[in-house]
Amino acid sequence: MPSNICRICKRVLKNPLSVKLGIGPVCRAKDSLQKEFDFMKANAIEGFGDIICSPDGTTNVPHRIVYHSPTGLSWGYGGSGPADMALNALAVYVGEDEAKKYYQDFKWAFISKMPKEGGTIKREDVLHWLEEKEKESEAAYA
Repeated sequence: MPSNICRICKRVLKNPLSVKLGIGPVCRAKDSLQKEFDFMKANAIEGFGDIICSPDGTTNVPHRIVYHSPTGLSWGYGGSGPADMALNALAVYVGEDEAKKYYQDFKWAFISKMPKEGGTIKREDVLHWLEEKEKESEAAYA
């Protein structure tokens, strides 16, 4: 039996479709965004191996987040392309919100030091580096 109360916010539902679904349009949109975020974060971590930067300027890191460089990802110096590279690289492991905490440090530790000819950053090295950054962050607030 459909309820006329939203299962999320407990407001009274008036729209027949909302009553049928048991959730209002605002909560339905929020719920959809949360599911998308959870899906993206889960998929960001699973299955991504090493970061590979090729001599031809290509990489296996997708440029999903355009924050500094609309022209693309790059490495070997400290500019906007390497900043987006660092942000997008970390995001494939830990999601965008977590990546935003550390990407500038990651840029200087890994991306800017990579030769322009490319190279590989091992997944284990990235995860270890992230673990150390978390420890530093926790110690700063202790």
